[in-house]
Amino acid sequence: MEFTPAGEIIGAMHQVRTVKIAGFPQLPDGEFSFVDLHCTNPACDCRKTIIQVIHKGRVVSMIDYGWETPEYYRKWMGDDDAMATEMAGASISMESPDLVRREAILKLFEALMNERWKMAFKHHYALVKERLAARSSKGSAAADGREEGGGAGR
Repeated sequence: MEFTPAGEIIGAMHQVRTVKIAGFPQLPDGEFSFVDLHCTNPACDCRKTIIQVIHKGRVVSMIDYGWETPEYYRKWMGDDDAMATEMAGASISMESPDLVRREAILKLFEALMNERWKMAFKHHYALVKERLAARSSKGSAAADGREEGGGAGR
């Protein structure tokens, strides 16, 4: 799966969450931005995001976040119980640069998580999938010699 920042696909509809912290255990003071990346395969229904955590202009951590239940991922993946459990909820990504303490950034993410933020991830996911599907159908129409909104005889 290839993941791309949501803003590159949905533009201004994308919102980045930024928080300023001071005195949070084991994390440096300052602003942390959370940028959600989404799967670019329009046929994939992974229902997850990878969040890049940015501090002082650098990606310092990456968090995998799946908002569905382990049962959803188990069914979607075909009964891989260990992987399904790992995909549900938040965990530090294997691709994370780990420039801050893993446990601390995960604790901050979980402290910030609420229903509104979860809904924002779901909304971005839906918009990304919608845009990718539209691009895919436009590409198919062009490849077939069809044009959007018209054709022969119009």
